[in-house]
Amino acid sequence: MAKKILLVGAAAAALTLATPAMASAAPPYTVSVGGSSTAGSHPFTAASVGGINFATTLNAMSCTSASASGTVQSGTGLTTVATIASTGWSGCTEQFGTPLTVTHSGSWSLNPTGSATAGSTDVIGGKITGVSAHVADSSGTGLCDFTVGGNVDGSFNEATQRLVIAETGADSSLTVTSVAGDCLGTITVGEAASFSGTYAITSPDGAINLS
Repeated sequence: MAKKILLVGAAAAALTLATPAMASAAPPYTVSVGGSSTAGSHPFTAASVGGINFATTLNAMSCTSASASGTVQSGTGLTTVATIASTGWSGCTEQFGTPLTVTHSGSWSLNPTGSATAGSTDVIGGKITGVSAHVADSSGTGLCDFTVGGNVDGSFNEATQRLVIAETGADSSLTVTSVAGDCLGTITVGEAASFSGTYAITSPDGAINLS
């Protein structure tokens, strides 16, 4: 009898441990907006929570605020869940105080890669791919004039509906792709760039959730 009880207990424990894994999903995902996973396209806007930071090896830059807009796809079997069509940047300067203008280029894609459950409190890791932007001295002197491109790491918090971007380190997949003005020798082609910030995501159609 004791042996039987031990076996039953072990089986129950194994089932308990396995349940979260079996309930979670990696790509592709089912995406719901406002509680509905019916296939469709939904507009969203994003506003930075605090400042945005960007840096290369020798130059640190920041913006006091930033925004974005695009569409979220609801439905099943999705790997790209949203696209960013435009971004806006305010109060941007480099470390020597030069005011900067940042111009968005192309369509950026949000591709989650982490696990998601049927719940609404997951923090799901992933990447924003196809990132491209032109950065230039706002006064038009040409002191700083360069482009960056590549992918950035991030995560989406379903509970807070916030997107956190955290692309850092020498192995960053965001790089300087061209330079016309090197910001007093502090920007070079091919070097890795870091990019970090937090955005509050809002869709008029409701909260965004993945499973």
